[in-house]
Amino acid sequence: MKLKKNDTVEIDITSLNNLGFGTGRVGGLVVFVDGAVMGERVLAKVIKVAPSYAVARTERVLIPSPHRVDDRCPVSACKSCAYKSISYEREMEQKRENVIAEFKKAALPEVSVAPLVSTKKICGYRNKAQYPVSKNRDGEYIIGFFAPKSHRVTEAAECPLAPEIFRGILELLRTFFKKHNLSVYDEATGQGLLRHIYLRRAEIGGEILLTLVINGKSLPHSDELVSLVKESYPELCGILLNINEKNTNVILGDEYVTLYGRDYIFDTLAGVRLKISAPSFYQVNREGAELLYAKARELARLEPTDVLVDLYCGAGSIRLSMADAVAELYGVEIVESAVLCAKENAENNGITNAKFYTGDAADTERLLEGAERDVGKKILPDVVIVDPPRAGCDERLIKYIASLSPKRVVYISCNPATLARDCAIFKSLGFNIGEVTPVDMFPGTGHVESVVCLRRQIQQ
Repeated sequence: MKLKKNDTVEIDITSLNNLGFGTGRVGGLVVFVDGAVMGERVLAKVIKVAPSYAVARTERVLIPSPHRVDDRCPVSACKSCAYKSISYEREMEQKRENVIAEFKKAALPEVSVAPLVSTKKICGYRNKAQYPVSKNRDGEYIIGFFAPKSHRVTEAAECPLAPEIFRGILELLRTFFKKHNLSVYDEATGQGLLRHIYLRRAEIGGEILLTLVINGKSLPHSDELVSLVKESYPELCGILLNINEKNTNVILGDEYVTLYGRDYIFDTLAGVRLKISAPSFYQVNREGAELLYAKARELARLEPTDVLVDLYCGAGSIRLSMADAVAELYGVEIVESAVLCAKENAENNGITNAKFYTGDAADTERLLEGAERDVGKKILPDVVIVDPPRAGCDERLIKYIASLSPKRVVYISCNPATLARDCAIFKSLGFNIGEVTPVDMFPGTGHVESVVCLRRQIQQ
């Protein structure tokens, strides 16, 4: 059967991908079906046909899957929650299967993948959210997330993954915007003021930092906003403006203006009290991060004489939690404000064997230059930790790490595909790949964090 757009066909769904599409086949062609889950038969309408695949939309579920549950997310337009229609038990299995599949694609089928680790908390776990702001045709403000593969903002202020208090703050801001008819940013023209609302919350203590990302130098009626928010939400310890006047998809600009309070929050993670600035990297699921970091520490097998180097250190969270187990700790991070926070965090926690430096992990020739100049010796790590962005590590960085001859590399990843790819490179450079442990930092979504230890083979 040759599929055409607008055809209606019955499809048996055999799997579910990390975007939340059920997958099946019609006449040998793979079909990705929106609104379908594994183990069911659906009547679907074809909306796109490409040479190697088709995309369809579920019109009716003919035979429901035993894994199907009532929609776990009342806000469905953003489609960020890929697994909102299956039980959480099945979601955990699916995420482990996704990691296994990526290692098979990377020609590493022998790599063992442990059962997924989870806090089992599936709502209200996010401590950070960034909401684009737009207006609909009726002039009403839309605060939410971008629809898939577009920059059309969908209403999602009531996202169940964020803490309840975020919803109240967003509604207060919506009322303020409406009162003063503030303009919203238009990507096509580069005009308009409001771009994003950025909220960050400390789970220990409850402090909240509010940042408004604007296409301008100031916010009209900012004194009124400060007074309004302070009165309604005493948990807010700071209100900032982030100036982003560039025509770019990047959310945050480089300049911050403090309207009220401080430009950072304090939280406690893995026994370490952390100062976290607005641009600093910090895991969005604190309880999940505690599980992840405990596993990373276990895999690192640190010894009192070890030198530990972290090449994506952020504000120092995981690294400082390991400082008590090693002789020396060196962290490198590209965001300068995060490095300053890491240094303060070390001092505030009485940690004296940790040093942090600004550096770009892609600039391998000078990566440890500042640290080596500071301590007056070449740094030869026993253990290296990497926690890169979704794109993974540059091959030059992997080769550089291998040239340092660490005994172990602990790799933390938010993308199983790039993790598997990079593990294959490490293997080619003489490292053995240990068991991979998936950790569910993002329940409901198609994302999964993983951690693995790569051990350098001892030359005979």
